Amino acid sequence: RQAGTEAVDREAVQAAAQDPQAFMRRIAGTEAGGVRIDFEPAAIRGLLNDAGLPMLGPNRPTVMLWALEESAMGHELLSQSSDWASVLNAAAQRRAVALSLPLADLEDRALVDVQNIQQAEGDALKQASQRYDASAVLALTIAETPDTSVLDWSWWLNEQSQNGRITAESPASAADQLMLEVADLVFGQYAVSPSNSTGTSRWEVVVEGINTLNEFAGLQRTLQQLGSKEVPKVLSVKGDQVRLTLNFAGSESQLERLLALDQRLRRMPAPEPEPEPEPEAQSDQSAAITTDQQKPSAVEGAADAGPVEPEPMDQVEGEPALDAQPDMAAPEPVTNVMFFRWR
Repeated sequence: RQAGTEAVDREAVQAAAQDPQAFMRRIAGTEAGGVRIDFEPAAIRGLLNDAGLPMLGPNRPTVMLWALEESAMGHELLSQSSDWASVLNAAAQRRAVALSLPLADLEDRALVDVQNIQQAEGDALKQASQRYDASAVLALTIAETPDTSVLDWSWWLNEQSQNGRITAESPASAADQLMLEVADLVFGQYAVSPSNSTGTSRWEVVVEGINTLNEFAGLQRTLQQLGSKEVPKVLSVKGDQVRLTLNFAGSESQLERLLALDQRLRRMPAPEPEPEPEPEAQSDQSAAITTDQQKPSAVEGAADAGPVEPEPMDQVEGEPALDAQPDMAAPEPVTNVMFFRWR
């Protein structure tokens, strides 16, 4: 919400609002008589980058929702076919939250019970969510009266956790407020700063297991979501290994977290450096010392005569002085290297 308010105040965004057609890809009617507008993702990404605003890429962390709703038998695990599931899914789609509900089958019910959700037992819920490979976990208890909907929620994403309560006049309003909270929490951890911001670093990404053009295109699309105007540059292709370089305004942990959203990428440890070859043994011929080399030199014998001054050498016109130091080129920025496996 704060980012949205800040975006409206930016000059680049205000200028784009005066001519929105430049950012539209398609305009079509809907069955209900409305208008559907699809915007060009690359144009919107460029606009936000020009405005210096952080953004979320198309890849979002999956949010696994463990929810309880009231019934005649007490609280029950929310099923995917319930009315509340439809309301929550609609709100998640509107707020661009990648919401997912469990199957609520025997395996889920063996791992999660009503008490786990009511008491917000994060360890149990996160363990059960591993079945769905979800990044975030949301526990929710739904209570309703004729005039009010009350949602008690708890949240876990990476090392952060949070909880709260939402009271609204309708299920749709309550669900929308909840998904807006979730969207803000996701944005706080996964928003990508523009590449021209302070702290931008150069990174080298090495990916093994790229065997087709489709896989290579998928890798490039993932890397282009990291906020840089520049297309990731290919350094080398060797067998199934691709080396690319890119700019990223953030830390290594942030970059790894963002790349992990593409479940085809798995972080790998850096390979062991190859051992340096041992120096060849010196031949007897090169190691032999001649008789003349063993004799003391004239300089050694003249040590008592005082220091020997070298004769001055004439400097050739146009050549640099012998004692002049060559200009040293500025060192290139340190490149950080990360290794991945495509699966």
